[in-house]
Amino acid sequence: MKIAFQIFTVLIFLCIITVWLGGLRLVVVPPASILMHAATTVVADSHTYRMIDSPQAMCGRTYRPAVDCEQVAIRKLSREVLVHLPFSQWLYEFTEPKRPMNNALIGEATLRDSIQEKFQ
Repeated sequence: MKIAFQIFTVLIFLCIITVWLGGLRLVVVPPASILMHAATTVVADSHTYRMIDSPQAMCGRTYRPAVDCEQVAIRKLSREVLVHLPFSQWLYEFTEPKRPMNNALIGEATLRDSIQEKFQ
């Protein structure tokens, strides 16, 4: 029993190292995209993506995204896809597509939100 557990642990460790070094990433495309069907895709050699990412979240992390940022990201993604999996809402929400990373401190300040509401 002890040897079986050690073999299982080594196999899991080797799988994690293979995924990390191989650059395998999960990219979730939402149902609203025009260029690709809603899917969870496995992408290889894409160190530009996070481990679990979406085109919307990727565009939200850029300082000044272009108008067609999501379309360009989806086009690039469609060339790199290895496997299409069914769409997962939970994984898509895990990527936080609505929260831009560059304005995280400003958006979360309650005092600044109340001041902005008065002037709008």
